[in-house]
Amino acid sequence: MADSVTLAGAEGTPKYDRAAIMADAWRIYRRDWANARPANTKARRKSFSRCLKSAWMTAKWKLAEALKTLQQRAADRVLELTNELMRIDARPWRMRTSADRADILNQIATVERNA
Repeated sequence: MADSVTLAGAEGTPKYDRAAIMADAWRIYRRDWANARPANTKARRKSFSRCLKSAWMTAKWKLAEALKTLQQRAADRVLELTNELMRIDARPWRMRTSADRADILNQIATVERNA
């Protein structure tokens, strides 16, 4: 898929490369059904429908990621690290968490300092 974003018309809605999205959907379909095929036509359509939906969601996510600013990316990274910190706090009692906790806190400080 193209990495460039093209705005279509005065509304400012992005123009997607529909051929690339369809090709991506077929690639997903072939990957999922490499060794077997769906039992009937209805199952094939439903399966391809899911693949096409996945390809569209991926294209929209890539566009949203491309339009993010540096501050938004830093905020997302801090959120990911904070969630990881909560996972570390939920570890069993006998597992050591101090080194991992310190590492994540240092990463959060670095991201906040650079943003």
